[in-house]
Amino acid sequence: MTGFKQIFPHEGLAAKVEQAVHLVTPILTEGSLLANLHVIRCMESGQSPPINQTFFNHCYSAVSHSTGKAAQQFVPAKHPSLAESYDLYTQCLPALHTKPEKPTFIKDILNAAAQRADDNFVNHVATNFIPRTMRWIRLQLGQIPYFQQLRQKQVTSWVRLLCRAATEDSNVSQLLPRFTSLANPPADVMENNEYVVATMQMLLGPLPVTDVSLRKHPTSYLSWLHLVLTDFQAAQGTPYAPKLFSMLPQTGHHTSFIKISTTALHKLVKAAGEDVPSLSKKDCKEVTSRPDYWWSCFTNCISLSRWTAPTSDRLRFHTFHDEVQTDGVSVSVLMFQPHPAQSPSAHTQQSSTRSRKRKRQQQTSEEWVRGLSDRNIGQPQRIVGLDPGRKSLFTAAIHSQSAADSLQQQHSFGANGTKYSTLSWSSGRWREASGINYRLNKTGLWLGQNFTLKDALEATPSAKVATVALFTQHITHRMQYEAAAVDHFGDRRHRQLRRRTFIKT
Repeated sequence: MTGFKQIFPHEGLAAKVEQAVHLVTPILTEGSLLANLHVIRCMESGQSPPINQTFFNHCYSAVSHSTGKAAQQFVPAKHPSLAESYDLYTQCLPALHTKPEKPTFIKDILNAAAQRADDNFVNHVATNFIPRTMRWIRLQLGQIPYFQQLRQKQVTSWVRLLCRAATEDSNVSQLLPRFTSLANPPADVMENNEYVVATMQMLLGPLPVTDVSLRKHPTSYLSWLHLVLTDFQAAQGTPYAPKLFSMLPQTGHHTSFIKISTTALHKLVKAAGEDVPSLSKKDCKEVTSRPDYWWSCFTNCISLSRWTAPTSDRLRFHTFHDEVQTDGVSVSVLMFQPHPAQSPSAHTQQSSTRSRKRKRQQQTSEEWVRGLSDRNIGQPQRIVGLDPGRKSLFTAAIHSQSAADSLQQQHSFGANGTKYSTLSWSSGRWREASGINYRLNKTGLWLGQNFTLKDALEATPSAKVATVALFTQHITHRMQYEAAAVDHFGDRRHRQLRRRTFIKT
């Protein structure tokens, strides 16, 4: 993460990149709203919409107006289902609303944004499927008197049992003996549990449910998640009501980061009026095969990838990956360090695949550690164990006084350093140290000075709904003040504050 002007010193290109940032942000916002509306409408009508990079590209095309040479507009006849959702979407827009412009030089940027939206959707399903399914099971069990009399730990065990039976294509009777802390319930309760599991298996996607199946077929599980959201919505207002969620990830009001590849850079340079050859399909391979030429001519990314090791006079290299992300204030440069070359004798060793992989990982780790500066490595320090957690960010086992002193912790060790001690960092402490709390407080202070926008944001209906009628209310209200919200949260001070937080984290 570095400054924008440090990477883009060329004034014409820098201006065109900033223009691309401001053009892409409203397209992504409106495209996300249309995508959510389309998914909810399809779920209500019993359809299963295909969600992939192409789907998000069509959403971006539908909400925008293409300009420039060889511009292509959204054709409703080719996508009748999405066109029907778009008709509902247009009914929610303000009277004076105009489509955001989509010039052809941001086509590659929007393609990358569509790919990122698809990745976010897959992660959205794979990460939250099991927790939300378990909350739904807990909600069903909470309505049965038998489970209301059990202790909390026993109810949790029953929730895990039913979730495992449904997702592993099994049944309650087969798995109950494995849960030794659970007793056989009455016959009617057992029959109800089997019915719940069978109902879940009918609505779930491919079984058994694994991380691989969730990421490979995420749309197959949307029907089940829509049912879960519907029941969660109906349970609001009751004690211990589960939290609602949106069918697709939502976009905020902040300025979006755009991804610039080699081909996108070429189009931006061309749009800036520079004397470069046109990028035809025939020349595309030539451009991508010589990425260093384009990045070295108009940016400082190549020079940034070289740095001098503190313990040596020779240069060490991080290879630039021909890709940056920027919001017009900060730039994230994607780099990776190549694997060290193996000696010829290493190929003659007859070892198993697992041992070769372990040795290669160890060599790569050692090469990476040797590239770090001295201030990042303390030889006398010994932190011998690190356990990541959910509530606690990590718990470390410390084996020497110098390591404890470096972490500014008060621990006493024996003369030989044989006593172990632990150190934990809570999520709250990490949020404070990384500057996230400061950013939230500062953002809230600035928003408090804009009373009209603050009242509008607080009155916005939730987007975490399962019906088209409720989601159209969200779109209608949000689009009334969306331009003002983007101007407020997308100003330079908000982007600079976000950059400082990213640097600390």
